[in-house]
Amino acid sequence: MGTAKIKLVISDFHLSRGKWLRDGRRNPLEDFHQDERFRELLEYYSTGEYADCDVELIVNGDFFDPLAVVPLGERNRTDAALEYPLEVMEPSAVNKIRTICAGHPVSIEAMKEFLGRGKRIVLRWGNHDAALLWPKVQEALREILAPPAPEQLVFQQEPYVFDRICVDHGHQFEALNSFDEENLYIDRKTRHGVKRIQALPFGSFFVLGFLNRIKLERHFINQVHPFRNYLRLSLLLDPVYFLTNGLRAMWFFFKMRFLTHPRRFASFRKTLLLVAEAFHRPSLERIAEEILTGLDSGDRPFDTLILGHNHQAAIRLFEGGKQYINTGTWIPITSLDMATLGHRILRTYALIEYLEGKPRCSLKVWNGRPRITDDFA
Repeated sequence: MGTAKIKLVISDFHLSRGKWLRDGRRNPLEDFHQDERFRELLEYYSTGEYADCDVELIVNGDFFDPLAVVPLGERNRTDAALEYPLEVMEPSAVNKIRTICAGHPVSIEAMKEFLGRGKRIVLRWGNHDAALLWPKVQEALREILAPPAPEQLVFQQEPYVFDRICVDHGHQFEALNSFDEENLYIDRKTRHGVKRIQALPFGSFFVLGFLNRIKLERHFINQVHPFRNYLRLSLLLDPVYFLTNGLRAMWFFFKMRFLTHPRRFASFRKTLLLVAEAFHRPSLERIAEEILTGLDSGDRPFDTLILGHNHQAAIRLFEGGKQYINTGTWIPITSLDMATLGHRILRTYALIEYLEGKPRCSLKVWNGRPRITDDFA
């Protein structure tokens, strides 16, 4: 084997409460059905020729999806369950993470075995799993994953920079999904004392209060890219549904902007940015190019930028040998872009190999072992 050290980077698995609800129905809010494939990946890179290798798995955000954990299995409570919460507190975040782990026992056990073989996991947060920032959530995951040594499981809040490589989820480049990292929590005074809640961006509230409802009717709605093409097709092929939910989305925005959270989204400039991004999502590739080749690029401690977030697997080389990699997602994607038209599951990940001490980054597709059957997604 040519290297004694490697790093793997994955993102955007969006594990929710599992495939099945308590009453036996399929969970329409569950997007991840690749538990066995993930287990194979971790087993491959921690046994055999990699058994004695220094292996680190970097989970770069949105691995968990607490925003999609709602009690749909309880009859006659669907509407109440899908109301967006005004206060997201630590106990609720812990319960949701435990629910997700219970719903994906194969993936969680695979991570435990990976750690048990002496490997290391770095967990970064994304806009869907900002719950990882809560201390008690981290405690719960340490209990569940049971690393033999504490340093084998690391929770990384800042972008992870090492060996001229930067790993960042990417949501902070969007007004819709960016968190104020200086003010991640709000202390609210109540009759029962002070409650600490997480200061979520508008995009999180939109998922909790609007998108989850739409997914019950159109389960693929968050899997279509680019979304603006889907909107155009919907206007042409499904105009009643498009116009009805377009009006609902506008009312939801107005309610959140002016009635429910007027102070949080009160900035006129931010309001304009939110509206603009709803119709035209920023290009992470262009943002990466500016970061890597712009005026300040020479002062940055990295030449390779690895992002996730937009579910669009990509690898691009820029001038000066600078490199952008997007690790994509393992959930189904329907592309309406002519260059990648179609429905697919790619299972992409970044592999960082150290050859003669120098890192080499590539974007891989995990095929896994041949199978007789697989879930239709």
